[in-house]
Amino acid sequence: MSGRRSFGSIRKNRSGRYEARYTGPDGGKYTAGRSFVRKGDAGAFLARTEAEISAGHWTSPKKARERERAEGQAVARAAMTFAEWSARWLASLERLGRTPKTIQTHTYRMRRLVERFGTQPLGSISVEDVDTWYQDVWREHGPGVARPVYMTLSACMSAAVKAGHVEATPCRVPEGQKHVPTRDRERQVATPEEVQAAANAMPSHLRVAVLLAAWCQTRLGEAIGLQRRDLDLDATPPSLRIDRQVQYLTGVGPVETPPKSAAGVREIVIPASLVPALRAHLDIHVDAAPTSWLLHPESTRGLPIHPNSLRTSWEKARTAANIPWFKFHDLRHTGLTIFAQQGATLAELLHRGGHSDVDVALRYQHATRERDAALTARMDAAVLV
Repeated sequence: MSGRRSFGSIRKNRSGRYEARYTGPDGGKYTAGRSFVRKGDAGAFLARTEAEISAGHWTSPKKARERERAEGQAVARAAMTFAEWSARWLASLERLGRTPKTIQTHTYRMRRLVERFGTQPLGSISVEDVDTWYQDVWREHGPGVARPVYMTLSACMSAAVKAGHVEATPCRVPEGQKHVPTRDRERQVATPEEVQAAANAMPSHLRVAVLLAAWCQTRLGEAIGLQRRDLDLDATPPSLRIDRQVQYLTGVGPVETPPKSAAGVREIVIPASLVPALRAHLDIHVDAAPTSWLLHPESTRGLPIHPNSLRTSWEKARTAANIPWFKFHDLRHTGLTIFAQQGATLAELLHRGGHSDVDVALRYQHATRERDAALTARMDAAVLV
């Protein structure tokens, strides 16, 4: 049964309820979205709808639903706390390809951040809030704590921007993530004699760790991840394959992961003078299986050496070599600097060091320019103009 009307129509369903239909100003055919018990109620709906169209206030049901959904999402975003978002962000890191060690590091730092910002609505965290927190942590714990925790906060808030939860990141501390060296750059480069003295001061089963870091430019995790099969000492020239690193995770133990970046997977030539020491190390300290670890605890060969154990041995060795200021990572810096002094191009430095960042590799080319300046100055004495 249908009713005749100047605007819209009313139809009685089999259930006995009434359905209201109308044509919108956009030409679309619409229903009320619900049925009515009484015909008069359906008519009242059509009358209201006609008045809204006449006044220019009408919105299509689809757009109304979209607006309600957007408003609901806005309310949900406004109510989301930092603790809730940080938990979601941490859970997404594995899917985004972050290494287990990176995830564990961010998780550890996040505890400090949740203590400060946890109950605060995500969108209410201001630039001033972050700056005040940063200065407080800096004064209490120093840059060694403030900077890395700020890096985690910045990454978390940048992800919130991309997800549409906040319009802009509040992390705008000037140079908040920039490392400021506390030592002269020259002191990050040791002489070959100092490297040799430090290597000789290491326990015999860890001596090659120093040589590999300096003259094959391996990172700490890459050196720990080396296995017998990665060395080809009989090749011409002898070579080293780097395609893994080992990281120790709290409560988990050693975990094999790819190198720091895709560029970290590389094959490099081993200096010929290093081959005898590596052969002796394989004969004395490494099992015959291809997957046997090059660096392991003295008491067991079944596990790779823990980085803390290697660092402890290194701290004693560097003191014995009279370079107590020298970090293990500086061995790599030393090797790459000397490699650059031989005239290595930028591309060759990128490959040798496993770098993906050109700016990092450019640091070592300073050595080439300094060497060029020194040689030019000596040549100048013979120049006649």
